[in-house]
Amino acid sequence: MASLNQRSGVLGRRLAAHLLRRATYHVTPARIDDFATKTAAEAVDELFQAPAMVYPDGPISWQTGNPIFHPTNIGDGEVSTLGFHVMYAQAFWRLYESSADTSIQWKIINWFSTLFIVRGTQDYYYYFWKLLTTQAFSDLKTLAVKVTLDNNMLVYLNNNQNNKYSPNENYAREFLELFTILKGDTVETGNYTNYTEADISTAARVLTGFQNSYTTVDTDTGVIRGYANHGLHDTDSKTFSDAFISNEFPTATITAAVDANDMYRELGDFVSMIFAQQETARAYIRKMYRFFVRDHISTEVETDIIEPLANQLKNNGYQHAPVLQTLLTSVHFYDEDDDDSSNEIIGGKMKSPLEMFITTSNILNIQNTDTSTEDLFYSRNYGVLYEHFKVMGYDITEGPSTVEGFPGFYDAPGYSKNWFSANYIYERFTFGVSFRRGKVRNTGTYIPYQCDMVQWVADNIDDAPPGENPLDPQGASNANKLLDDMLEYLLPEMPTGERYIYFQKQLLGGLSPINWFFSWKEYLATNDDSNVRVSIENLYDKIMSSPEFQTF
Repeated sequence: MASLNQRSGVLGRRLAAHLLRRATYHVTPARIDDFATKTAAEAVDELFQAPAMVYPDGPISWQTGNPIFHPTNIGDGEVSTLGFHVMYAQAFWRLYESSADTSIQWKIINWFSTLFIVRGTQDYYYYFWKLLTTQAFSDLKTLAVKVTLDNNMLVYLNNNQNNKYSPNENYAREFLELFTILKGDTVETGNYTNYTEADISTAARVLTGFQNSYTTVDTDTGVIRGYANHGLHDTDSKTFSDAFISNEFPTATITAAVDANDMYRELGDFVSMIFAQQETARAYIRKMYRFFVRDHISTEVETDIIEPLANQLKNNGYQHAPVLQTLLTSVHFYDEDDDDSSNEIIGGKMKSPLEMFITTSNILNIQNTDTSTEDLFYSRNYGVLYEHFKVMGYDITEGPSTVEGFPGFYDAPGYSKNWFSANYIYERFTFGVSFRRGKVRNTGTYIPYQCDMVQWVADNIDDAPPGENPLDPQGASNANKLLDDMLEYLLPEMPTGERYIYFQKQLLGGLSPINWFFSWKEYLATNDDSNVRVSIENLYDKIMSSPEFQTF
């Protein structure tokens, strides 16, 4: 039986690595070993202690050294002159912050981007992401209100064109169908159980009169947003179908706003009416579960995990952080609520290109070698954005090409398995070569990330005392310890049987463990790595191009 009971006892390395891979992008050998000594509750509590962002004011201009999106630049001046470079800069900023974040904060922010989908519109796209950063530990209902007023969203789904003279239902439709309560079973034409076609039209009337703006700033977040134009707003009350009747809204009627300021109250009432429905809470919990835990939701999981978490979410004002804490500390998250703890969850999801890139650079201790602001946020690192992300189906520069989002997050029944399509197999299996060469695969395109695996082994595995006995090797001079540690740090599960032997052969070739001992000790004594580099890099290549590495 699936259980939300809290897991007790220390995690150990295997489960610590699982938690870190799922709940943060900052996965390193040292963190895995540190979290291995913590209980689930202690580890999760630490992950919810978010550090300050490195660049809280956004990407830095390579022309002035100041934040590109400084208030004096909004809608004018420098931002408008940078053109497409603005899109590159905000993408590099998100990549950099996600990589540096030691908490769950940016994992949540990127989850938000799968709940409310936009296609980037120049500098508006930065402010969309900036809004998400301010709401990471807020609540989903507040987020739904603020996203509705976001300039990029207003433009992307045409709600800035929605007015009482010419209603536009585009955003209203997606808000119900994709962003909140979602479609249920079709009862009859135009009736989707959770709402009706008439409800879409009524919702569009609620949403009339909101315009995009460079000058309106949200007082809660400090982020620019759209504004209310009462002259373009439908001033009649709006009554929805019986699907929205609740204790809070017994007639499912929203009272019309009397002025521009009251339009925000009307919008809030509309969102509250939708969030009063249990099905809205279920929809968000299912998305949370698929993002953080597993693609497949069984009948058992629906009953024992989804429903109680939906109750917790709804009863606590859609505060998602406590719900996530419940989920990430549960025995279910660690697949320990049945007799087999290795068959469902750990290693059960396919890495998105974002997970592959950031967690790999962190686990390999690779620092971005471009330390100047010009290099960090300018487009000369285009190879990262295009030849890694875009060719793998994850355009972080502008976002998904459809309002449904990236297929790896929504497309049933495969969900994350959609990242591993025929279009992306070559790029995924040759991914590790990029980090070893400091160039994208075999194209020669420069990237500011390169690992030295011999040095990595020395830094992360070789903890041996001096004066070892060859018959009792310690640290990296012990070929089996080196192999076990590399496999445990880089793969979600330790290979066994013939599969383990396969990786062992990549390291040793025809050498014996005693031969390896002396080769490693020679390297430490002379700094000449010629007898160990080929073996270590061969093992690295085989791990990084393995099917197991694709999963987390």
